[in-house]
Amino acid sequence: MSGNRGVVYLGSGKVEVQKIDYPKMQDPRGRKIEHGVILKVVSTNICGSDQHMVRGRTTAQVGLVLGHEITGQVVEKGSDVEHLKIGDLVSVPFNVACGRCRSCKEMHTGVCLTVNPARAGGAYGYVDMGDWTGGQAEYVLV
Repeated sequence: MSGNRGVVYLGSGKVEVQKIDYPKMQDPRGRKIEHGVILKVVSTNICGSDQHMVRGRTTAQVGLVLGHEITGQVVEKGSDVEHLKIGDLVSVPFNVACGRCRSCKEMHTGVCLTVNPARAGGAYGYVDMGDWTGGQAEYVLV
């Protein structure tokens, strides 16, 4: 696969569907990950917080692919993925979590200690939450 398109934030009041990179099995810092899957997005919601970014109520970085409420079909999976198979349909929580750190093991995945270098917690396609590509795209890594 090489093609992908997503809803890209261009500034207050402006978003546009643009060509974006097809996801790779790596985190936003470029580190290889084996516990993720690439989804072909079937559906995504437009959340109220997406609207806050677009309308300028919160600051977002230009180029951010929006979307943190995702449903999709598994098209690729890392070698550490045990309970999903190619073709499975999944719904994804908004937060990104490693499942391995102390917070995740205590079931506090909303404050995962490893997915965001700036602070605890990460989210797909949201401001200051670890630079994870959002799900308002054709394909996304989760």
